[in-house]
Amino acid sequence: MGMALVAADPGLGRRLGGVAGRRWFSPRGVGAWFKRQIEREGAARSGFHMLPVSLMIGVLAVFVFDWRPNLTATSVAALLFALAAWRAAARPVLRLGLTALAGLLCGGLVSLAEIRATDTTIISGTATTRIAATVVERARDDRGRMRYLVEISGTTRPVLSRPPERAKIMVSAKHDPIAPGEPYYGLVRLGPPSGPAAVDGYDFAFLPFFDGVGAQGFALGAPDAVPAEGLSPPPAPTGLAATAITLSRLRGAMTDRIVEAAGSGEAGAIAAALVTGERAGISDEAETWLRGVGLAHVLSISGLHLAIVAGSALILLRSLFALFPALSLQYPVKKLAAAAALVIAALYLFLSGANVATERAFVMLAVMLVAVMCDRPALTLRNVSIAAIVVILLSPHMVVTASFQMSFSATLALIAGYGAFMRWRGPKKMEERRSLAATALRLVAATIIGIIASSVMAGAATAPFAAYHFHRVAPFGLVANVLTLPLFTLAIMPLGLIGSLLMPFGLDGWCFSLMGLALDLVLAVSEWLYGVLPDRGTGPIDGLGVAWLSAAILAVAFFASQFRWIALPFAIVGLLTIRDTDPLPQLLIYEDGKMVAAFAEDGDIAYLRDRPKRFVADQWERSFLSGGKGEADEAHRDNRIAPPCKEDFCRFETRNGIRVAWTDDYRKTGQACDTGDVAIVARAIRLGECRSGAVLVTLRTLRQSGSLEVSLDPVTRRPIVARAVPSDPPPWNRHRLAPWPEYWRKPKDATQP
Repeated sequence: MGMALVAADPGLGRRLGGVAGRRWFSPRGVGAWFKRQIEREGAARSGFHMLPVSLMIGVLAVFVFDWRPNLTATSVAALLFALAAWRAAARPVLRLGLTALAGLLCGGLVSLAEIRATDTTIISGTATTRIAATVVERARDDRGRMRYLVEISGTTRPVLSRPPERAKIMVSAKHDPIAPGEPYYGLVRLGPPSGPAAVDGYDFAFLPFFDGVGAQGFALGAPDAVPAEGLSPPPAPTGLAATAITLSRLRGAMTDRIVEAAGSGEAGAIAAALVTGERAGISDEAETWLRGVGLAHVLSISGLHLAIVAGSALILLRSLFALFPALSLQYPVKKLAAAAALVIAALYLFLSGANVATERAFVMLAVMLVAVMCDRPALTLRNVSIAAIVVILLSPHMVVTASFQMSFSATLALIAGYGAFMRWRGPKKMEERRSLAATALRLVAATIIGIIASSVMAGAATAPFAAYHFHRVAPFGLVANVLTLPLFTLAIMPLGLIGSLLMPFGLDGWCFSLMGLALDLVLAVSEWLYGVLPDRGTGPIDGLGVAWLSAAILAVAFFASQFRWIALPFAIVGLLTIRDTDPLPQLLIYEDGKMVAAFAEDGDIAYLRDRPKRFVADQWERSFLSGGKGEADEAHRDNRIAPPCKEDFCRFETRNGIRVAWTDDYRKTGQACDTGDVAIVARAIRLGECRSGAVLVTLRTLRQSGSLEVSLDPVTRRPIVARAVPSDPPPWNRHRLAPWPEYWRKPKDATQP
């Protein structure tokens, strides 16, 4: 640490000799150094950044550590700390601490307020019922199937006592597509969103809960023309709902037009996703290529796309204004262009469906454009903090998501790196005139160097979060970004903007056709890189290590003084602790009771069945295996932990000797209990425990516990079971404790199906 300070302050080295050095390392010298750093931080107003950081910590305390403070006491304490911080302006350290406490409490308050305000009803289990609903959104996937988001107004056969307000339904049968705003009638199979595939894994019920989607499923046949007996037509949408329906129809019409003009393939689907946010038409194969080479961010409308659209609009408008000297000399055309770019970005936001991730990017962009209109610097860390505060207050739950963490970490790294470069560069000097060729060559070189530098900084900042959430990193993403980002910046997104503006006049075809050709090139590069560059899983990742690395990123970005050197030990500790060294479990049980896996002697995962669910298998392999093979290799999944099941009954032992019996025949429950330390019955039986003392796992127990991890107690030699869902579940998992959905049996004298 001392050597780092010497390197950061050359004048310090001259004082580190003899008596001067002893004085500097004395309490008085250290105190004087701290005073200088605090004064520098005060001059840079770095203390403001403590507010968003403390808000994030408060939100994480609620959503990750299940902090549930008393609202009244917490509100009073937050107000007192805020007032005390305001009064302590003359004591910066005390003020910083009080601000942190106030922000932490406010983060907890807004999180609890959001949870209480969210009243999504998640269906408690699978149910087959007839529904009457209103189509809110529709999309066609790469296989031609229709996917509907519907708002349910009634159910029958049976009438559900806890019907979800909204559901996502896939219809494979041929039918005339139903437009948003029109009614949907039909027989559907509904179920809740799945839970985590493993303990501490991502909970797929989290975001649907806050998005208001309480069920997902599929239609049993084509939609009906009229409602079933006992159902009434849904009411017509009004107010904001009607406006949302209108935007959804416009988005659907634009999607169809873009796909037609750009080519009815992967390029057309991605072009539509970049303009309207509709991703259903993108195949899993294309997503795998792009994700594997570090280009997954191009599939969703993010800060990159909004910045390119707004930047292109800003440049085009300023160039247009420059053609009229009378206008450009009398009016602040830069501010006018920034205001117009903000309007275009807002239209882009609403057109794309205004999901939370796009809202976050828009807030950050809006803060920067407003700064331009107010003659303030646009690319500042203070603007990033303001945007973070706004997003946290609007949607606190997004703080725990990968999109929030990766977006803000990348933005922090880029703006902090840009600021450091500008300080190193110093004031811009007058340069001698160069030839056009030399100027063009210099511009191309600067662009390539800028892409490389930004990719390295953003990649390093987002890598810990990618490893934690997705158990994968794209170490060669730099290559893919260098090869493709110029296309997105200079061609793809500007063409999308121009094509959207020309679409009402029917002159957009050439724009989207060129956009499709450029995207075909991006896909070709991605497919080639995916084949030649390794895509491996990271294995187990410890959240504590990610927290230390996050602290290092924040310290480097926010500190203006030599305090930023504290990031070095933070980063070292993070790198040393990011690997989860806890022993691996012996047995993995997915919540459907049918997918079971154990770790083989060679350290690979072996499965109970020949063809395990690919999605769950990918998560297990990337979560538990270092360098997990993932989607790239399916051959290893032929590994089995038991011979082929005979008469729906299997027995096997884990490598440490846990005896496991599995069956999907409820009549063999006793046999499973008597022959195994863990008895898995893939049926919803009412028996809760084995008389033999074996651990009994059924669909009823899995419904409440979610997926399980089983280990062996080294002392008692008994199985230890870890649950993915706690016994006192969070609000987005409370449906697991509700009664099972009703079921309907056809009456004997019924003549209708």
